Amino acid sequence: MRVATFTFGLAVASAVAGPSSKAADAGRFDGLWQVLLTCPNSPDGAAAFTLDFVALVKNGLLHGEKGMAGRPGWLVLDGPIQPDGTAVLDARGITGQAPYNIRQTGRGVPYDHVVMAHFVTDRGAGTWATTRVCNFTFARS
Repeated sequence: MRVATFTFGLAVASAVAGPSSKAADAGRFDGLWQVLLTCPNSPDGAAAFTLDFVALVKNGLLHGEKGMAGRPGWLVLDGPIQPDGTAVLDARGITGQAPYNIRQTGRGVPYDHVVMAHFVTDRGAGTWATTRVCNFTFARS
C-alpha cells in the first residue's frame, strides 16, 4: 500500500514539475542565427564564393533561405538540431552563375548536399563535402 502511494506521489510530482529536461533541451538553440557559407576555389576551377543569410531555429528545427525559392541562386538549409548540438542538415537549392559551380554546371540546376554540423550555446560550425569542402559558421543573433 505504501509503495502504491509513493509511486502515485512521484507521478504527481513529475506532472507538476513540468516538461522533462529532454523536452526543454529540444528548444535550447531556438532563436535567430546568422549563417555564413564559405566555399573556396574548387579543384575543377569553380570560383570561390561566400553567402550570408539568417536562419530561424524553432523547437529545435533550423530553417534558413538565401535568394528566391525556386529561382537560380536559391539555397535552403533545413534540419533538426539535437539537444547535444549535433545536426545533420539538408542544403538544397538551384545553381546560380556557372563560374561558381562545380564542373561549371549551368545556371538553374537543382542540387542537394548533406551538412554535418555542431552547435553550442551561441555558435556553430558545419561542412558539406562535394568536389570541394564548404564551411558553414553559425552565430546566434
